[in-house]
Amino acid sequence: MLHLLQPTDPRWLDAAAADLDGLLADHAHCELKAAQSALALVGRFGADAPEIVEPLSALAREETQHFRQVHTRLEGRAAPLGKPEKDLYVKALTKAARRDHRETPVLLDKLLVSALIEARSCERFKLLAEGLPDEDLAGFYRGLMAAEARHFTLFSGLAEARFGAVARDRLATLAEREAAVAHALPLGPTVHG
Repeated sequence: MLHLLQPTDPRWLDAAAADLDGLLADHAHCELKAAQSALALVGRFGADAPEIVEPLSALAREETQHFRQVHTRLEGRAAPLGKPEKDLYVKALTKAARRDHRETPVLLDKLLVSALIEARSCERFKLLAEGLPDEDLAGFYRGLMAAEARHFTLFSGLAEARFGAVARDRLATLAEREAAVAHALPLGPTVHG
């Protein structure tokens, strides 16, 4: 359903669990970036693709709420938010998507890259929900898992509604590239690392 062709290395869970404060800080920044990205798509493409304005504006609000929830957990642990780190996964996936950029509309790739990011987040949150010994934190990630799956469906649905079969074909291509990117990155206490 989520078009992930390669599962996360099971050792990622150990790396994430070994530094939950770092994971939560990274997760908080991921939620902020997701909200910013949704609004950036609206700002850049909303005039020509008005059908994205309302759903992506609502998504930005939801991602901001998720940020607040994660930040509250950081505060409860007396852990710092810290400064955002570069998301090597998002950077590499975006670069991989644009290798053949002249052949594909920019909006299509941005929607599908966002869909795949949400899919990978969903998969990782499932690992956290099933594998963290902290039941409260595991339950928190169980709740977020459904939201990430819904976000994947939102982005892929917007792409398919606007671009039709081209979107389905492009998603298959980008899923292959996403698998290579996810496999190549070092494991760490980050949502996508």
